[in-house]
Amino acid sequence: MSSPKRLGGADPEPRRLPRRTMPRGEAARRRAMEAAIAAAAELGGDRVRMVDIAARAGMSTGHILYFFGRKDALLLEALRWSEQDLIEQLQISLSRLRSPGRKLARFVEFYLPIGTSDPRWILWTQVFAHPPEDEPSRQALDSFDLAWEAQLGEIVRDGIARQRFAPVDVEQFVLRSRLLMDGLSVDVLRGSLRLTRQRAIRFALQAMHGSLYPDPQESAR
Repeated sequence: MSSPKRLGGADPEPRRLPRRTMPRGEAARRRAMEAAIAAAAELGGDRVRMVDIAARAGMSTGHILYFFGRKDALLLEALRWSEQDLIEQLQISLSRLRSPGRKLARFVEFYLPIGTSDPRWILWTQVFAHPPEDEPSRQALDSFDLAWEAQLGEIVRDGIARQRFAPVDVEQFVLRSRLLMDGLSVDVLRGSLRLTRQRAIRFALQAMHGSLYPDPQESAR
């Protein structure tokens, strides 16, 4: 499931890529998506109105409707942009690490929500509450999950090739791990007193290490 979100102190590097020069129309679309993410984080996905997004974007409601047609389409497009942005930031961060184990930990840190107000995950709650009925939108949502799974699969395959991880069925491991992190994310997002973000990170990594490190001492490397 990239967003203008962060790590809880684990990765101090900037999370934003430099803005590219964009055509005026594309710049306006991006401004609207950024405004939608900000409005969803502040108000909650269900309570966001087009007028709220327009006010934050410094645009008219009609202008936003021209680009996106309806609120659901705008929020889905904002989620798409958010996911792509976070994947790019993850790739940059992973490129600075050598150890497969550290890459695995960084992946988990990026995937899980930062807390109850994580903008990216708030957009996902809107999708959970109002899943799209059209096939193209559902395919888009599947593609977001597949992008994360591809990144995790690359880390695991690299660790196996370098004999740092035990051989596993990579596709099964990746799917199982993502589903586990999705479940943990729900508790973190709702502010569970029993499952803080840091505890969720440890829980996810312990589960993954159980498959990747038959010898528990190996996970400390």
